[in-house]
Amino acid sequence: MTADLITDMTSLRRSPLHGVGFGIDVPGLSLAEAPFRSLLEVRSSSLPTLPGTERDGYVWQLGPQWWLVDGAPPAEPGLEVPLAGAVRSVQPSSKVVDVSAQRTTIVVGGEHALTVLAHGCSIDFSVVPPGGCVQGNLAGAQVAIGRCAGEVRRVYVRPAFARHLAAWLTDAASEYL
Repeated sequence: MTADLITDMTSLRRSPLHGVGFGIDVPGLSLAEAPFRSLLEVRSSSLPTLPGTERDGYVWQLGPQWWLVDGAPPAEPGLEVPLAGAVRSVQPSSKVVDVSAQRTTIVVGGEHALTVLAHGCSIDFSVVPPGGCVQGNLAGAQVAIGRCAGEVRRVYVRPAFARHLAAWLTDAASEYL
């Protein structure tokens, strides 16, 4: 591909929350989309390894031998994110599928993050350890919620429900604005 074509393709890309004006950053609470993440579903008998220098990557267990790998956005658009090939090369017996277009990521952080999430979800987040992940419904949308260090949660939602969930989260956070 030529550099001009890649630039044109990249400029046409839109995240599910593009143009919505989603995002909150106040003391005790932050809500933001992390668009275009490299997302992989991995079926493997062992924990997938993030190859190379994947510093801001996450590996979440969704079920027995079922993992969601969240890596940095790819540098260039392609038919598959480079992280998929890298995971396959490190763990050749694993089944790796690029699901980057299947979900978008919303990052919820701060001391009030759990209170906001609890408004629309019956899951007890206090029992989820750092590095743990749960699946369920949040405000009527199917989600996977991973717990990072501290009070940060990564919410993975299907693109069709992203605007609904963003509006709902903004409304649920209104008492902190």
